[in-house]
Amino acid sequence: MPRAATVLFDAGGVLLDLDYAFLKRLLDARHVATTVSELSASESIARTTIDRRVREGGRTSEAWRDYFRILLTRVGAPPEGTEEIIDTLAEAHLRVGLWTVAIDDAVATVRALKQAGHRLGVVSNAEGRVERDLDGAGYAGLFDTVVDSHLVGVEKPDPAIFRIALERMRVDPETTVFLGDVPAVDIAGARAAGLTAVLLDRHDLYPNVDVPRLRSIAELPDWLSSR
Repeated sequence: MPRAATVLFDAGGVLLDLDYAFLKRLLDARHVATTVSELSASESIARTTIDRRVREGGRTSEAWRDYFRILLTRVGAPPEGTEEIIDTLAEAHLRVGLWTVAIDDAVATVRALKQAGHRLGVVSNAEGRVERDLDGAGYAGLFDTVVDSHLVGVEKPDPAIFRIALERMRVDPETTVFLGDVPAVDIAGARAAGLTAVLLDRHDLYPNVDVPRLRSIAELPDWLSSR
């Protein structure tokens, strides 16, 4: 087995993307003209706000509505209609999920790591359905465990949620890597739990963060083999 025998992943932003096509249809129906690429860029900016608020002591779950306010404002949604759109998104998220689309190259990369002999798991701040969303996006059967914060009662950056994954898999933090996309949530929490943290920075938002940084999940196997 390689030195980094176990790999844990965040879900949203690492394995699963926001369903931009659904969001675009929602906005089209309200005469807000945008594109999937504009939505993706705006989402990345909104995600940095979550990072900053967690650094200031806030909980990521409390930033959910502000996250969408920022995203929607950046693509031109009128302020008077924003809260109604967010309510619709919240309902859809509870009913069918919003982070349900596999990120490019992610399924193939995870499958390749499993075939190479790595133990794999997920640690996600979620609402109780992340395992189902992962299965629906093509990841079924690839993970030894999926730790959903809603189901275990603790969320990142608390290192306790990472320890739950380690205990379930009976692996050591010293031989475990965690790939996440929000420094204050993912990187801080993984490091506090004794894991090696790697940042997936697809939109080049964190060039100055002192952590190994990948621009695509497809780079992960080579990074692991070079350690």
